Amino acid sequence: MITIVTGHYGSGKTTAAANLAAAAGKDTVIVDMDTVNPYYRTADLAGYLEAHGVKLVAPMYARTNLDVPVLNFDIQTICENAGDVVIDMGGDDAGTYPLGKYRQYLSGRDDVQVLYVVNFRRMLTASPEEALEVLREVEGACGLAVTGILNNTNLGTLTDESVIREGMDKAKRLSAVSGVPVFAHTSPKEINIPGTMPIDIVMDMRC
Repeated sequence: MITIVTGHYGSGKTTAAANLAAAAGKDTVIVDMDTVNPYYRTADLAGYLEAHGVKLVAPMYARTNLDVPVLNFDIQTICENAGDVVIDMGGDDAGTYPLGKYRQYLSGRDDVQVLYVVNFRRMLTASPEEALEVLREVEGACGLAVTGILNNTNLGTLTDESVIREGMDKAKRLSAVSGVPVFAHTSPKEINIPGTMPIDIVMDMRC
């Protein structure tokens, strides 16, 4: 399975991608395709990923003070030589442009899912209507249709059950207006709500 994770800056897509890769288990490859270096990125979670047997592929300048948008790897080669692959895209439409190069290759496969991570407690995605606008911009930039909504509504360490349930309600409304099904609702493991996907890492407020 090839899972492409995208979303608005601050949605928690990076930690969501890491959790998905860790859940997939050994022989999974996670690809850091964020070309904007100052932002929190998959490479910052290298220790967590290694502990779960996940191989990390990241740009040569990741975690440096150089903001050089260079990808020194080929997505097609990685996908053809790995088991499960999780691709962590950059935020918004600008961050998904690099994936457009592989649009023809990816759109021709039946094992590709594109997950749109949304946090309704962030600016510009506070409502289903705002989140829908970002979703469509992402689709236009990468040339691939979103196949699932990954609701990651939270307030970091201030997250409680009411925050999770509010996000679940808005995610269902986003699904209704977009026609895209909800893939999952995330919640920290210590908040036990039926129907949610428990995660190890609560997103850093910088993600």
